[in-house]
Amino acid sequence: MAELSGNPSVEYRAETGEVADQVIGWQTQPQGKSTSGADDVSIARQLVAEFIGTFAFIFIAVSTAYWWYPDFVAMGLACGITVGVLVTAFSGLGSGQFNPAITIGMMLGGKLPLMRAMFIIPVQVVAAVMACFILSSFLGKNEKMNWIERGPVLESTGQQTATMLDPVAAATPRIPPRLEIPEPIGQVAAREVPGSQRVSILQAIVFEAMLTFFWGLAVFAGLRKENRMAMGFLVAGAVTVGVLAGGILTGAAMNPLRAFGPALVSGQWSFQMVYWIGPMLGGALAGVVCGHFLFVEEDDEEGPALEYPRR
Repeated sequence: MAELSGNPSVEYRAETGEVADQVIGWQTQPQGKSTSGADDVSIARQLVAEFIGTFAFIFIAVSTAYWWYPDFVAMGLACGITVGVLVTAFSGLGSGQFNPAITIGMMLGGKLPLMRAMFIIPVQVVAAVMACFILSSFLGKNEKMNWIERGPVLESTGQQTATMLDPVAAATPRIPPRLEIPEPIGQVAAREVPGSQRVSILQAIVFEAMLTFFWGLAVFAGLRKENRMAMGFLVAGAVTVGVLAGGILTGAAMNPLRAFGPALVSGQWSFQMVYWIGPMLGGALAGVVCGHFLFVEEDDEEGPALEYPRR
């Protein structure tokens, strides 16, 4: 076999005149070569990397939300720096997603085969749930450390009801209540209206989809050859800005597991539809737009932009 000039990863079958390569993950694999052995090692390493990265991201995101909410600057920086470091550390293993919505986007964008995505997503789910269980067990139900969620005022007594939340429940994303500005304006602090929502369910879904789209856009931009060294910075910036922009409206989960893990551990299932539909739509849209329109030229000319390391 002779190699095509300009792209040594693609082999040419002289006797048939056909390109004899098969894309496996982000690596170009010649046809006829076994995908077991070395490739199994690559798959295993990617799954381990996804587990570690997802565990670390969810653990830090949930704990930061517990300690710092509603300081969205601190939350955004913590989440952004964490995911940036993890993407930089694990992108060489074909990893760096840590988010089912991004995994779906990579699959729809042609950067990840369906079967590999089907292995990755369950690993991400298990890692997120384990992170929340461990975080809950570390902090426990300590009255000094738990949030008090204010409820409606009782008409009979005029007293406001309250519910003690454990750390993971307190850090579960939710649509914040609407703010009420009492008279006189400027002299009395605004207060939340119990039982209200700052945005509607539909608005929250659209907002989460847009924020996740920008996360996916950063990932696909980072896969381009000229941006590979900056991929961690791109993703970190997208996540940080997403939290700053959307935290006050939806909690800016941008990741279904950011809501599912805490909900499974705490039993607080409010607004789960928002945090599954929105990010999944955003990730899928990023995959279609970026993988088949915005960044398709480099793939056509030079093959997949990011490759699994050869073993």
